Amino acid sequence: MIRSLRRHGHALADALRRMGAQPVASLLSIVVLGVAIALPVVAAVMLKSVAATTASFDTEPHVNVYLALDAGDADAKRVGDTLRSSPDVTGVRFIPRAEALAELQTTTHLAELLGSLDKNPLPDAFTVRMRTTDGARIGAARAAWSALPKVDQVVADFEWSDRLARWARFGERVVIGIAVLLGGAVAFIVAHLIRLQVLTQREEIEVSQLIGATAGDVRRPFLYHGALQGLLAGATAWGLAAAVAAWLSAELLALTPTYAAELKVVFLTPIERLALVGGAAALGLLGAWLAVSRELRRFATDR
Repeated sequence: MIRSLRRHGHALADALRRMGAQPVASLLSIVVLGVAIALPVVAAVMLKSVAATTASFDTEPHVNVYLALDAGDADAKRVGDTLRSSPDVTGVRFIPRAEALAELQTTTHLAELLGSLDKNPLPDAFTVRMRTTDGARIGAARAAWSALPKVDQVVADFEWSDRLARWARFGERVVIGIAVLLGGAVAFIVAHLIRLQVLTQREEIEVSQLIGATAGDVRRPFLYHGALQGLLAGATAWGLAAAVAAWLSAELLALTPTYAAELKVVFLTPIERLALVGGAAALGLLGAWLAVSRELRRFATDR
């Protein structure tokens, strides 16, 4: 056990020595890898932020039924009874025109303008919760309700949420695709860098094998080198993504008073940050393993 730990300690020290021997080249490679990893991370943060902003939106399927301005209480009761009798309706809420005007005055910057009007320009309305999301059934109900007396307009206010959900799913697939491609690129770059180091130390490796070094002994320092590069690249990506998120948060904070929804940036959770750094280290380890294994097989065939 102690001997094994000592071997790993020597391999780690050797990897650090190699990185310290070429600080500029090591720093450039880590920055390049960090930028490549940060791109899908920033995209994922943006998707999380959009999801958090829209989580408070009412996305249940519902239809708004607006009455004519000259509709009376009897008309409103008759329309409400008809709406509640539909089998596709789960709930009906009546919004008097006075309540609608008061809500509009408190939630917008038009209070002074609305207060100067001689009469209320808003109609009585019903918000109808639908049991189904089928477009044909909602369209049929919408057409039937539009034909009711004293009904001025019927608006199905749910299509946008369905489109938003589809765009969110599409964005997730795009981010996953980009992450896979860039992850492969990271492993390839690390493999290429490690391969160059193996080639420059070919004679040293062959001599060490002649005196009893195993493939694991030869491979170990390079694996630590690749893992360290991936680890530092992951930390760099974390820092870059955090900087971009902080900048976006500051910009959105200035826009928040203009909109009813709270605009905020949701960054990675602690577990996701550890997964980011650990995944980058694993990619570096994989690239190093593939490169060293390939070159060791080539050395064996050349003898």
